[in-house]
Amino acid sequence: MDEFLHLLQGEMEKPGIFSWFHLIAFILIIAATFLVSFYCRDVSEKVYKRILLFTWITLIVLEIIKQVLKSFHYGSPSYWEFPSGDFPFHICSMNYYFLPIIIFMDKEKHPKIVDAAIGYMCFICVFTGTAVCVYTDMVMSNLIYTNVQSLIHHGALVIIGVYIFVWNRKTISIKTTYRTFIAFVITASIATIINVIVHPLYINMFYINPFIITNLPLGNIVQENLGYPLYLVLYFIGMSIIIVGFYFIETSIYKLIIHKNKH
Repeated sequence: MDEFLHLLQGEMEKPGIFSWFHLIAFILIIAATFLVSFYCRDVSEKVYKRILLFTWITLIVLEIIKQVLKSFHYGSPSYWEFPSGDFPFHICSMNYYFLPIIIFMDKEKHPKIVDAAIGYMCFICVFTGTAVCVYTDMVMSNLIYTNVQSLIHHGALVIIGVYIFVWNRKTISIKTTYRTFIAFVITASIATIINVIVHPLYINMFYINPFIITNLPLGNIVQENLGYPLYLVLYFIGMSIIIVGFYFIETSIYKLIIHKNKH
């Protein structure tokens, strides 16, 4: 078992931004986003939820394998140590929690909760997935599996997030952005509680640990020079702008490309 896990921990040179590894993945993500959203936009609810379920299960399995590999340290002797900072409650991991709501919860009985989950996937997950897929230096390493899993995971955030928007295009409205923000505040609050509880372990879920300077671009400058309270206020203001912005961006792109091609 040790030898098998060690084999899966094969190494490569860390891929740089816009390297061949990055560009191939980026092209595949764009192509998959368009193909899935265009050809599956009008499938039945049963097929739609099967697509989401398949995606969710696949991402969960890949995440478990990643966690096992990052926890296993080959040597004499080999040992296990779970990296607390990799616990999947980061902003990019919220698909694990919100996809089941969309898949299994009855939208007619719980319309606001399901709508918030849809918005989270459509706006926040698409934003975080896009950000990482463009600026891959945030997740790339010298481990082959980690690099492949990271691009599949963040690429899936874009692909499935856009697809959820397209399939639900008739029911998503500006109210969805409000519910999405409320859901974000709740998850960010939970992340903050976890950050505080596990201190002084290095863990910075949602990039808002009050004891650690964030590594977000510009955010670290704000937090260092203006303090954590102001950084937190600007953080939530920025996220609200992103949520509303992605609502209008995705609405405009759909009308420009997919809706136009129907006629």
